[in-house]
Amino acid sequence: MLQRSQLRLTFEVGVTEAGKPLYKNKTYTIKPNATESSLVSVAQALASLQSAPLVHVYRNDVHVLGE
Repeated sequence: MLQRSQLRLTFEVGVTEAGKPLYKNKTYTIKPNATESSLVSVAQALASLQSAPLVHVYRNDVHVLGE
């Protein structure tokens, strides 16, 4: 059974001293029945409000296995 769903946006906020990318995540609780296209639209709208570039969009669904 699906317990919860989250939308995670990953932004590149800079680089480390070693020159590797530095990322920051923002996570939002979403309705389990949200469609992929609606989540992409929301992610793009939220990204437009940020100064850092959006590099990844993830959907995390948590399921309960067994009882």
